[in-house]
Amino acid sequence: MAKRAQIGIAAILVIGGTIAQCSAASGLRLTCIGNLTNTREDGITLGQCDLNFLSVKDVNSIEDICGIPGTIDTPTETKCRIKATVSPQTSRSADHRELYRVLDVLTVDKR
Repeated sequence: MAKRAQIGIAAILVIGGTIAQCSAASGLRLTCIGNLTNTREDGITLGQCDLNFLSVKDVNSIEDICGIPGTIDTPTETKCRIKATVSPQTSRSADHRELYRVLDVLTVDKR
């Protein structure tokens, strides 16, 4: 009886570990280049990257390097680049671009 319980627990751990590894590897790596912008329709974006779901700390670190996001009234002149892990599912921006939801920022630099 105890041996069956151990086998059952071992099987659950193996299956659970496989599921956790698959979900962690499901993101895509993407380099987004452009101006850091903040609009009412789309929120904070950089090229094809949607930064709205990042933590405040991550957004602040991007702003420290790239500058404050521009708006329609005050566009930015600084080109910026981030390499990020993004969700494979996209959404449409107000100007019909494909936006990828950023899950994790890997690197940030000015262009």
